[in-house]
Amino acid sequence: MRLLLLLILISTSALGQRYSIRNYKAVDGLPQSQVNAMLEDQNGYLWVGTYGGGLARFDGREFKVYTTLDGLLSNTIVSLHTDAQKNIWIVHPRGFTKFDGNHFKRIQTPTQKYFWRMFNLRDTLFFQIGSQGLIGKIFNDSIVSYDQTILPGKRIFYGIRSTSKVLCYYLSDSSFLTISQEGVRHHSSFKGLFGTVYSMVNYRQNILVETEKGHFELNPLNLKIKKIDIPIKDHIVAYDSISKNFWVEKQSSFYRQRLDSRPELMLSDVAVRQILFDREANVWIATSGNGLYKFFIRDFDKYPFDNLGEVMAIAKDKSGATWVGGQSLLKIKNGVSKKYPIGTMDKGGVMDIKINNRGELWVASYSGLGRYDSIHDRFKWYTRQDGLSSQFVSSLDFDDNGNLWCGSIDGGLNFFDGKTFKNFSLNDKLIGKGIFSLRYSTKMKKLFACYESGIKIIKGDEIEKVELPELTNSPVLSTSIYKDSVLLLGSSGSGVMVFDPFKKSKIMISSKDGLPSNLIYFVAPDGEGSVWIGTEQGISRVRFNSSFEITEMQNYNYDNGLTGVETNQNAYYLSATEKLFGLVDGLYQFNDKKKGATYSYPLHLTNVEVSYGEVSSRSFADSLYGFFKIPYKPVLPYDKNHITFYFNRVDKQSPKSVRYKYFLENFDKTWSLPTDRGMVTYSNLPAGNYVLQIKAINHNGIWDTEPLRYSFSITAPFYQTAAFSLIVFLLVTGLIFIVSYANIRARLRKAVEIERISQQEQENLRKEIARDFHDEMGNQLTRIINYISMMKLSPNGQAKEFYNKVETSAKYLYTGTRDFIWSIDPINDELSKLFFHIRDFGEKLFEEKGIQFRAYNDLREKIKLPYGFSREANLIIKEAMTNTFNHSEAKNVSLSLARTDSGFIMELKDDGKGFSVEKVSQSNGLSNMNVRAARIKSQVKIISHPLNGTTIQLLIPEFKLQMV
Repeated sequence: MRLLLLLILISTSALGQRYSIRNYKAVDGLPQSQVNAMLEDQNGYLWVGTYGGGLARFDGREFKVYTTLDGLLSNTIVSLHTDAQKNIWIVHPRGFTKFDGNHFKRIQTPTQKYFWRMFNLRDTLFFQIGSQGLIGKIFNDSIVSYDQTILPGKRIFYGIRSTSKVLCYYLSDSSFLTISQEGVRHHSSFKGLFGTVYSMVNYRQNILVETEKGHFELNPLNLKIKKIDIPIKDHIVAYDSISKNFWVEKQSSFYRQRLDSRPELMLSDVAVRQILFDREANVWIATSGNGLYKFFIRDFDKYPFDNLGEVMAIAKDKSGATWVGGQSLLKIKNGVSKKYPIGTMDKGGVMDIKINNRGELWVASYSGLGRYDSIHDRFKWYTRQDGLSSQFVSSLDFDDNGNLWCGSIDGGLNFFDGKTFKNFSLNDKLIGKGIFSLRYSTKMKKLFACYESGIKIIKGDEIEKVELPELTNSPVLSTSIYKDSVLLLGSSGSGVMVFDPFKKSKIMISSKDGLPSNLIYFVAPDGEGSVWIGTEQGISRVRFNSSFEITEMQNYNYDNGLTGVETNQNAYYLSATEKLFGLVDGLYQFNDKKKGATYSYPLHLTNVEVSYGEVSSRSFADSLYGFFKIPYKPVLPYDKNHITFYFNRVDKQSPKSVRYKYFLENFDKTWSLPTDRGMVTYSNLPAGNYVLQIKAINHNGIWDTEPLRYSFSITAPFYQTAAFSLIVFLLVTGLIFIVSYANIRARLRKAVEIERISQQEQENLRKEIARDFHDEMGNQLTRIINYISMMKLSPNGQAKEFYNKVETSAKYLYTGTRDFIWSIDPINDELSKLFFHIRDFGEKLFEEKGIQFRAYNDLREKIKLPYGFSREANLIIKEAMTNTFNHSEAKNVSLSLARTDSGFIMELKDDGKGFSVEKVSQSNGLSNMNVRAARIKSQVKIISHPLNGTTIQLLIPEFKLQMV
C-alpha cells in the first residue's frame, strides 16, 4: 500500500507544512506492522497491540515488546482496555490476558467464538463477542457468563464508552441502551428519526451519531437526542476534542477538517484500524500493514525554498522583507525570493547581516563588506582596495551614530564612518588577527570584540584587554547583551559564559547544567525573558533566575521539526512576533503555538532494583503501589545495599527534552546536575531512613515544583543495633564485674597472705630484735658487773681503769637502748630520717678523734621504708663507721645519700690507710654487714685499696621502697 506524506496548510507566508507525520515500523522497534489496537495509560505510555507481533509499550523513545514468551495468551491482539485498578486487559481472538505491570494472567474461554471490544463497570468487565452481538462478563479475573444478549431478543451492533464513562450500545432493533458506572440502564428507540447508524464517536460531552439522515448528538446520561448540522458529508471516524478537528474517511483516504475550514488530506491508501488522541495533542493512527503513525504539531516550520541551502545569517528590514545569507544571498518577500550576487565576483559565503539605526542593510561575507542600495536594489561591495584590512569579514555591528564595526578572520577589527576605514590591529593592542564575534552596547557605549583567547573592550580611543582562561582553545563564536548589563558569550566547546564587564565576574553554563552541547553557535535573548542557544544538536530556549541558574529549558531537535538539527553562528532573527533560525539545510520559523493542551505526564518510578536484580525489592516491603508495583517504604538489610532507582516522564512529542535531577535526603548535600538518564544508583548507604527526591522538566520546559518522593530505610547490621549494644554492654559489664570481683578476691587473698607473712616477719623480727637486744644488753650488763667486781678486788691503782671500762659499757648500753627504741618507732621508717639519724651518730663518733665528718643528702622526696629496714641499715652503716673510727686512721670521712637508676645508694667514704678487701672478706664484721643487707634485700659493696682509703656502699633497691 502507498502512503502519501503531503505538504499541508500552506500559508500566505509560504511556509512548509505546520504538521508532521512520523511513521513507526519494525525498523523503529515496533514488533509488527499490522497494528490492531492502541491504548494510553495514566503514565502516558502508549500500548500497541499487533496482529501476530504481541504487545508493545512506547514511551516516546523506544518500544518494549511483550509476547507469549512473557506470558501473553496469544501474540494476536484485537483490542486493549484498562480496568478500574489500572490493569491492562489484552483481548485476543479466543481469550484474554491481564497485565498488572508485573505479571501476566491468562484467561482462556470455553468457546471458540471471536471476541471483540471490552468495557468495564466498576469491578465487572463486559466483552463483546464478534459479529454475534452477544456479551460476556468477567468478575474477579474469571469469566462468569458469555453468549448472552444484552437485552432479550436484541443484539449489539455498535458499542462506545462516552467521556463520562457511560456505556452506550446501538442495538439490532435500532434502539440505544446506556449503562452508567452505577449500573443504571436507559433504553430508548429512535426509529422515527433514522433507520441506519453508520458510526458513533465521542463528540464534546456527548456522542455523535452518523446516520443516513445526517448527524445526531446523543446525550448518554439521559438518552436525549437532537439533530445537528455538521457540514461534513463523508464518514466521520473520530473527533479530536483538543484541536476541534474531525477525522474523516473517503475512499481509503483520511482527511482532517474543522467545521470552519476545508478538509486537509492526511493519509491515502492506508487501512486505518484505530485513531487515538493522547493528552499531548498527538494523534496516533494504527494501520493494517503500514505500522503506526504519529501526527503532531511541529515546533518549527521550514521555508520551502530549495535554493536556500545552508543559512549563515538572517535579518529583516523595515519593508518586511527577510534577508537570508549563506552560499547565496536572498531577499524573501510575499512568498517570492530574489537572489543577489555576493561580492564583485559572486564568490564566498555570507557570514552576517545587520541593519543600522538609519535602516541601512550591511552584509559581511568572505568577499568583503556589502551595503544595500534600496533605491537601485543592488549592493555596493567594499574590499581591500577600499581600505578593508581583509576581505574575509566574519561579523559586524553598529554604534549609536550608525558607524560600522566589522571583524575579520585574518585582519583584525575595522571601523567605517561612511567615508573611510580604520583598522585596529597589533599596534592597537589587539592581540591576534582573528575577530570571531562582536557586539556594541548602547547603554555602556562600548564595543566588545571577541578574539581567540579573550575580549577587547573599546570605548573611544581606549582599548581594554580581558583574558578568558576558561575559554582557552574555545573561541567565542557569538556575543550578545543580556538585560543591558552582562554579556552572553557562546564558545566553541566550553558552553556559555555570563560575563559582567563591570565586576569582571564570570559564570559558566554548560552541558552539566542541561545544555545539549557545549559547542555554541549562537546565544541571544529575545526581549521576552528567554535566551535562545544554538548548537550542533539543535536549538534550546532557556530562562535564568537572578543567579543565572536555568529555571526553564526546552531543547528542540529533529523530533520538533528541525530536520537539519545543526545551527549556524549568526543565523537567527528574534522579534516579538517572529523568530527565524538558519540551519545547515535551510531556514526555519519557530511556531510559538498555543496548544489546546500542554499536558505533562506524571513523573513516576518504574523499578527499584536491589543488588543488580539478584533479589526482588518487593520482598522487603509490606505493600506495593502503582502500575509497576513499586515496593512501598521498603526496609532493606545492610547487606542488600546496592539500589538502582529507575524513573521516567513520558514525553511522546519531544522525548529528548526531558531532563532529571535527584536528591537523596540524609545523604546528598545538593541536587544532582541535570541528566537525561532516568536512573540513579546508590550503594553502601549507612543505616538510616532516606527519601529520594526526583524532579523532571515538564512539557513547558519548567522543573517540577513538587518533586517525586520515595521513602526507604536501610537496617543496621546486628553489631550496630541497640540490642547488640545492650548485649555487649551487659557482657562487658558482667565481664568487668567478674574480672573486678576476681581481682578483688585475689587482692584480698594476697593482702591477707601479705598481712600474714608481714605479721610472721614482724613476729620473727621482733623475736630477733628482742634476742639481739637481750644479748647485747646482757653482755654489757655482765661486763659492768665483772668490772665492778674487779674494782673491788683490785688495788686502788687499777680502779680508774675499771671505772673507765664501766663507763664505756654504760655508754654503749645507753646508745644501743636508744637505737633500739628509735628503730622500733614506725615514724622513723623513712629513708631521709634514717640518714639523719646515722649522720648524728657519725658527728658525735668522729668528733672524739677530731676526724672531719661531712654528710650529703641529695634526696628530696620522702621514701617510706619497710618495717625493720631502718634498724638493719642503721646497724650496717654504724658498723662501718665504727670500723672506720677504730682502724682507718682517716682524717676526713663523708656520708652521702643519692638516687640511682635502680634505687638508692648510701655511701660512707674515708681517706684512711685502706686495706685489701680479699684479706678481710671473711671477717666477722663484714659477714654481719652482708647478712643484715640480705635481710632487707640490699647489697653492701666495699671498695678499698691499701693507702687509698675505703668506700662502703649500701645499695638499696627501688622496688622495696615507697614514696610518701
